[in-house]
Amino acid sequence: MDDYGYSIALFFHLVSLLAAGAAAALAGYAGLRMRAAGNPAEVAGWGMMIGRVVRVFPATTLGLLASGIYMTQTAWSWSTPWIVTGLVGLGTLVVLGSGFEASRGRALGRELRAHGLSERARRLLSDPIAWTAKLMTWTLMLALVFVMTTKPPAWGCAASLVIALIVGAVAAVPIWRRSATELAAADPHTQVLLESAPTTSVVGRTSG
Repeated sequence: MDDYGYSIALFFHLVSLLAAGAAAALAGYAGLRMRAAGNPAEVAGWGMMIGRVVRVFPATTLGLLASGIYMTQTAWSWSTPWIVTGLVGLGTLVVLGSGFEASRGRALGRELRAHGLSERARRLLSDPIAWTAKLMTWTLMLALVFVMTTKPPAWGCAASLVIALIVGAVAAVPIWRRSATELAAADPHTQVLLESAPTTSVVGRTSG
């Protein structure tokens, strides 16, 4: 094994992972700021930031794949559990980001251009599927770092991915609830119904 070549590949692997993590964190922060924005200009500004940040992901994905392939070919095996887990995890990250999040982002962009900061746009800003995918991305990246550093057996690798996805989904629940509350408060019709309803029946009426 070429120790120097392996070390260089490991360096690029870690740099790619750090860059992807930083980009995911920045995109998440910008998404939170978009949710809190009060006008279309603010939303567009944060959206442009996300658009610039996500350009990093294809390069980081390529960096992770290329360096990972080199290290596997020179020092490991394609049947190694944590390497298989890394590939599965990377593929899942691509599906979550390029699939679920990106599709919601494109729908939001079309809605903003056509109707401004409409009710549908606000719902898209708080879309449960998009935010679940985003939080799953963060937890999954942490799980992949754990797997790559500890190199557990097959059951440990599988458990790490499953736990990461579950934690990400559960962590998104407060965002769902807060989003529903914010949208209801912003809807004048809903507000009138809540104010005029008897206290004992508010839960029943809103849940129905």
